[in-house]
Amino acid sequence: MDFSVSTPWAPDAAGERRVFSVSELTRGIRQLLEDHFPFVWVEGEISNFRVPGSGHYYFVLKDAASQIRAVMFRTQQRLLRFRPEEGLRVLCQARVTVYEPRGEYQLLVDFMEPRGLGALQLAYEQLKGRLAAEGLFDEAHKKPLPFLTQRLGVVTSPTGAAIRDIIQVARRRYSNLEIYLYPVRVQGEGSAEEIAAGIKAFNAEFPVDVLIVGRGGGSWEDLWSFNEEVVVRAIYRSRIPVISAVGHEIDVTLADLVADVRAPTPSAAAELVAQLKESLKTRVAELLRRLEKRTGQNLSLARERLESRERRLRHPAVRLADARLRLDESSQRLEAALRRLVDTHRQGLLRLRDTLMLLSPARKVAVLRASLRQGLANLDFLIWRLLERSRQHLERGAVRLETLSPLAVLARGYSITTSWPEGRVVRSVRQVQRDDRLGVRLHEGSLECRVTDVHE
Repeated sequence: MDFSVSTPWAPDAAGERRVFSVSELTRGIRQLLEDHFPFVWVEGEISNFRVPGSGHYYFVLKDAASQIRAVMFRTQQRLLRFRPEEGLRVLCQARVTVYEPRGEYQLLVDFMEPRGLGALQLAYEQLKGRLAAEGLFDEAHKKPLPFLTQRLGVVTSPTGAAIRDIIQVARRRYSNLEIYLYPVRVQGEGSAEEIAAGIKAFNAEFPVDVLIVGRGGGSWEDLWSFNEEVVVRAIYRSRIPVISAVGHEIDVTLADLVADVRAPTPSAAAELVAQLKESLKTRVAELLRRLEKRTGQNLSLARERLESRERRLRHPAVRLADARLRLDESSQRLEAALRRLVDTHRQGLLRLRDTLMLLSPARKVAVLRASLRQGLANLDFLIWRLLERSRQHLERGAVRLETLSPLAVLARGYSITTSWPEGRVVRSVRQVQRDDRLGVRLHEGSLECRVTDVHE
């Protein structure tokens, strides 16, 4: 497509107007931008930062006067040591392109670094804040070191100065200490996972009394493996007390913050674990002297208490005689109490007997029987009166019914004529026609008739 930068609307060689579709124009603008701005460095503040399910970073770079949309795909994020966030000022290496469906130009970011703080320092502060909010650095989770360590586990490089310093200090101070090394890389890609695996292996497969995790000094980048989240969480989950010995005294990593004890150097960590044998011997001798002294004091005090009790102790025969006297006295009091108790119960039984005689069931049964006979007599009388009243009422009703019965009318010579077979009462000759069948009810019996003639 022939696309002129200066006059894209100019006529072609034949003098005709050049007309572009929207897609052609957008595609041409995209090609121009990508050709003229293949890579640019852009500085600005992150705004409207969001991460959808795809994992890509979508945001807006802005300054005081303008803004531009930007996207950093997931594949480019592996080089980031920090997480972008709202309001952070960054420097981006990007390609300028156009998103054709909306006709918007945007930046495809390949690299990003924060302005002000370095990328590692920012990543350190972000992870430190998040883990501190979860409580991983709280003192309540710190485990004490054992008084005397017999088995020491070390997670470090097998060729570094750290393991040599630890072995040298341990052999000089406490030669009986058993040292077990889990060799790992202490810097570079994948080293953090190896360190975490070493901590987990000691906890799961070969438990020791104390675990030292560390390395010698180096740059902040060299020590970065001990700032990785996987290492920090492995130390936090360790059931074995962990001493962190990373770098020099001025270097403070996240592993130092989460560990149960922080040592400024690997040598200092070994000194915390391996106590001097001579110091232990002196301590044991001092404890033995204190034990002998305290035992002698306890024996003297016990002897004095025994002698005092011997002086207060009475002869068993005297104590036996006193016991016999107290037993006789108690027996007499018990007999008197039993007699009083028996008398009280006897009087109570007599009162209950008198009450029972007054409330004898035989008297109540006689009264109830008399009441029952009287009630039966009253019931018979009431039933007779009810039957007599009902008979009289029935007779009066029969007389009234006989008086009002149509049969009485029929007895005087009247009849009731009905249509056949419907049975409707015929009150007028207009209800019948010649040859209709009729039913006639008489006082005695009924007739079935046929109409031969109708007269009004």
